[in-house]
Amino acid sequence: MRKLVLLTMLCCGLTGFVCAGVETFNGGSANWNYEYGLSNITSGNKLWRNGGGNPGAHLSGSSNNLYKIWTHNTESYGDITGATMTVDTKIKGVDVTGTAQLYIGRENTYYISSTWDINLDIDWTTHSFNIDTANFTRWSGGSESLGYVTKSPDEMGVFFGTEFAHGNGKINIDNFGFVPEPATLLLLGLGGMLFQYER
Repeated sequence: MRKLVLLTMLCCGLTGFVCAGVETFNGGSANWNYEYGLSNITSGNKLWRNGGGNPGAHLSGSSNNLYKIWTHNTESYGDITGATMTVDTKIKGVDVTGTAQLYIGRENTYYISSTWDINLDIDWTTHSFNIDTANFTRWSGGSESLGYVTKSPDEMGVFFGTEFAHGNGKINIDNFGFVPEPATLLLLGLGGMLFQYER
């Protein structure tokens, strides 16, 4: 019984450290930015749309010459090691072309996921990649390991690379984040230990 009490107290204490999980943008733009042509940045509520998301609110910006959609507001995610990175995207308009990748960075070292074609996202489409060396590769110029970056990232978002996105339309994103949350995995593991102790 003492083990049960101790494990219950530990689990309850750890719930305060659970990572934020997925940003739905229902409370605003959450300090996200659209960057065009490597220098022209649009930020804040200019991007935010109160409705039309998947579901609820979302971010929306022009597809023409789009370089990346990103944030430095990463503290709430915590350590994302071992998680799956995810985002929902939807493309509206004509002749929108290009590819996209999820990315994470820390101290000028960046890791980018496998690519997907944005012109196929005419309906809300979820893109998810496990954060491991099979799905994320280091961008040129960085030197830190993937584990170093995921432990405390300082930038993350959706990257359109050197080709940019093109066309007359809008690129919409929603539900950006990490599933399952690393701290949740820890709690599930502790729950399994609790079950074993009580058998």
